[in-house]
Amino acid sequence: MTSRREATAMMNPSLSPMDYEDPLTIEEQRSIALRLGPLLAGVGLLGLGALHRSLVPDQDAIASPMQALAALLVSIPILRKGIDGFLARPPKDLTEQLVVLAIFAAMATGDFVTATLVPLFLEIGHLFEERSSRGARAAIEGIRNLSAKTATKLADGHEEEVSPEAIEVGDQVLIRPGEIVPVDGTVVSGRSSVDQAPITGESLYEDVEPGKPVYSGTVNLNGLLRVTATGVGGQSVLGRVLALLREVEASKTPVLRLLERYAAVYLPIVLAVAGVTLFTTGDLDRAIAVLIVSCPCALVLAGPAAMVAAMTASTRLSILIKSPGFLETVADIDTLILDKTGTVTTGALTLNEITTTAEGVCKKSVVRGAAICGYSSLHPVSRAAVAAAAEMGIEYARIENARELPGEGVEARTEDGVYRLGRQGWLEAEGLDFDGHAAITGPGAWVAKDDQILGYLSLVDRPREEARDAIEMTRRLGIRRTLLLTGDREDVARNVAEELGFDDFVAEVLPEQKLDIVRAEQQGGHKIMMVGDGVNDALALSGADVGVAVGIRISEVALGGADVALTTPDLGRIPIMLRLAEFTRWMVILNAVLGTAFSVLMMALASTGVIDPLVGALMHNAGSLFVILNSSRILRFSQPQEERGPYVGPLARESATDETKAAA
Repeated sequence: MTSRREATAMMNPSLSPMDYEDPLTIEEQRSIALRLGPLLAGVGLLGLGALHRSLVPDQDAIASPMQALAALLVSIPILRKGIDGFLARPPKDLTEQLVVLAIFAAMATGDFVTATLVPLFLEIGHLFEERSSRGARAAIEGIRNLSAKTATKLADGHEEEVSPEAIEVGDQVLIRPGEIVPVDGTVVSGRSSVDQAPITGESLYEDVEPGKPVYSGTVNLNGLLRVTATGVGGQSVLGRVLALLREVEASKTPVLRLLERYAAVYLPIVLAVAGVTLFTTGDLDRAIAVLIVSCPCALVLAGPAAMVAAMTASTRLSILIKSPGFLETVADIDTLILDKTGTVTTGALTLNEITTTAEGVCKKSVVRGAAICGYSSLHPVSRAAVAAAAEMGIEYARIENARELPGEGVEARTEDGVYRLGRQGWLEAEGLDFDGHAAITGPGAWVAKDDQILGYLSLVDRPREEARDAIEMTRRLGIRRTLLLTGDREDVARNVAEELGFDDFVAEVLPEQKLDIVRAEQQGGHKIMMVGDGVNDALALSGADVGVAVGIRISEVALGGADVALTTPDLGRIPIMLRLAEFTRWMVILNAVLGTAFSVLMMALASTGVIDPLVGALMHNAGSLFVILNSSRILRFSQPQEERGPYVGPLARESATDETKAAA
């Protein structure tokens, strides 16, 4: 039988983002190999040609064809796509059309290095984007792995092991300790603790008894349950999450790249200027010179060069960017939604308060009694009690054969008495008198010795130390609204939201409800960044404009649906990521504007005959050099020091202006 620890581990499939790899189908491996082959061959031929030219400069007739072949090998996919896009009605693939123009102009002047490197950069960018799109399938596969592989069906008093798909609504199933719940259902008999964190995100195990619901994909920890199925297959919570995740990914629209917007204007202008020059002067050399100097190498490199630099810089900051396109989207984000458990909180219960209820009993005695009971238990309350005893330096008897009653508590017998840790109802059933004791709500447990109630341990899933400052910093960077989502109870959610300064919160939500909230915010005109770490966040991460998976041990499902992974649970990385994204976006804009301005100046000089095609071929590379050098500034991006203050972009400036006006 699977142990409780093993079952819980199975139900929380997680991995370090550094070890994460999207699965590749055979077809995808073949497709990537077919695309990488010509790219690698082209780069190799380009290098051989350059080497031959440097060693034997008087035999250019050999080096030039080698480099021309290199340019052709690398350019074929882009040429085909660009020409098809130009002929389409309406025209499409404007970026590829710009690259085709650059390739033609470069090859016409014998600049085969440029003709090879420009399409190479673009194709590498495409491969990065396609890799990020495979995360959706990884998330879907991760959800499938959460499902039980078999179920024990009860029919006519007999047990029958069947596939979960064979269970129908109304059937009864038997769920043993350590088994994954195969269907949504209602408990008919038995008591147990169920780990529902993958579905609800609640950090405390749910104690279930007859009449309580259980959900597919959760794990039964320590009791035998008989459950009547109420939701099976696609109608279960897990099935609906899977279907919605597929729907979200299918409905996602590509991000409109900054380069596409520039290309839509730039390309017609270039062709018009070249045509007018030829028509008014009748000088073909001038028209060719216009096309050469307008070669949009700088414009084509504006995005990829900055994106590659940003992805390199981000790895030093524990930020892994799966999709380069997110860097353009994130600068428009105005609403930040965060999951509670494991994201803004530590995800582990810790001792919050000790209440003594017996005269002459100190707080250490209460913790000692709880630790004696909890030493051999894996329940979060027990682990919190043991951790508290260790932190307070309390010695206690290590009882390894304590009796654990599923959904009730733990009983440990020692030489000086019987200790109990658990629910009030169970202790009352054991004969303890609670008259005169005030009812205590919230996560925690009562502690008793023999027939005396010692006290109560109040537990809490504490917010991360940096959470409040991180949320406040995002406001300074332009985030206008912060929202906390959790499957936890309303009172817990309210306390955390108020403590950390959230604008609003929504409690007791299931995964599909988180997605509904994200969509409602988007329909209200907001751009959403969703931050989470668990299976229950995967839908919202995938449906948000930007999804961020956070933590050292991120759920594989959450990571698959996210655009970015933070390899540390430090929420302070979120404002750093916002700064990096905005800084990168402005570098892209600066690259595009100045690169275009340089090309326009060169076009004016070429159309008036100031420079000829040969000089133009030499000059147009200056714009590309500027783009590369300017983008390298991103490599020096680092976490701002307190005395320097944060990077202030346009969103932050606008926010600060609004605050100043409001204060006035």
